[in-house]
Amino acid sequence: MKIAPREISALLHQPESRFHAYLLYGHDEGLVRERARKLASHFADNLDDPFAVSHLTGPDVAADKASLSDSLNALPAFGGLRLVMLSGAGTEMTEAVKLAFEHLHEGARLVIQARDVNTRHALVKFCDQQPSCASIGCYQDDSRSLGELAREIFAKDSIKIETNALALLLSRLGNDRAVSRMEIEKLVLFAGPGGTLNAQDIDHALGDSGAIVQDQITIAILSGNVKQFEQLYSRAKQDGLRPIALLRQTLSLFRGMLSARLAMNAGKPAGAALSGFRPPLHFKTKPVVTAQLSKWGAQQLSDVIDRLLNTEIQIKSAGVVDPATLTGQTLLGLVLRSRSLNR
Repeated sequence: MKIAPREISALLHQPESRFHAYLLYGHDEGLVRERARKLASHFADNLDDPFAVSHLTGPDVAADKASLSDSLNALPAFGGLRLVMLSGAGTEMTEAVKLAFEHLHEGARLVIQARDVNTRHALVKFCDQQPSCASIGCYQDDSRSLGELAREIFAKDSIKIETNALALLLSRLGNDRAVSRMEIEKLVLFAGPGGTLNAQDIDHALGDSGAIVQDQITIAILSGNVKQFEQLYSRAKQDGLRPIALLRQTLSLFRGMLSARLAMNAGKPAGAALSGFRPPLHFKTKPVVTAQLSKWGAQQLSDVIDRLLNTEIQIKSAGVVDPATLTGQTLLGLVLRSRSLNR
């Protein structure tokens, strides 16, 4: 039975008795492993206990298709449920899983981690059709699922996180669940039980020096601070920051400002207009952007976006010898325009 995304969290916290098997698959292998262990922990106190848990691999069941059924039907040494954890490539496991479902023991639970499969794979299609099997897709996290993960981990140690700090954290996390969990757990150690995290704490604990310099350059551009921009841009080049990355961040910023400006022209308050930024604005950048929105018109912002796009096109062309110099010249032009608007 295919489990809808909105139902997955509840099932992971409290598996339903009608399900005797669980298939976990998808692009995010870290999330597949995490969910498999979470489900398995409901059926065995110690997942490394060979008397309570059997671990099988794709090659095991490919070589002996009956081995999965045999493991599921074996009586636990000390009573209780029998747990079998199976992992491997979907193609290796399909036939053994089909055979096991012919006589699936009610006193056993099967947790399958499948790689190299998608929704059209024979194993997924088979499990989707079995009423006693929960088929769970595991895909890259979005801001909502990452937020749920962070709140869940923080709650275990009674750690509170301020709203702007959570937004900053989510903007720093990537798409791999295992890596995201490690970053969040790093913050748990930083805050300590019962602690509180603010945006400065996120910067300090997870600070990406490249990202911080980019944010500082953004502030210098919007503030029209030529000296600060030149110092920061020189530092960024020495640190190996790719010009195209900085150019695209600046382009994203001005696109967000244009959307916010148009929303304000339509009658939205500045705060509501700024809430549409994706990813959310850094807590240090947001006040600067708020102040500048009233000074930049929609046409001026459109002109800047066109200039940035043209610079990116030039950088990608074969004739550009020094992308860093071209990017620097374009961004310095924006600094000078900001300075004129701030007078």
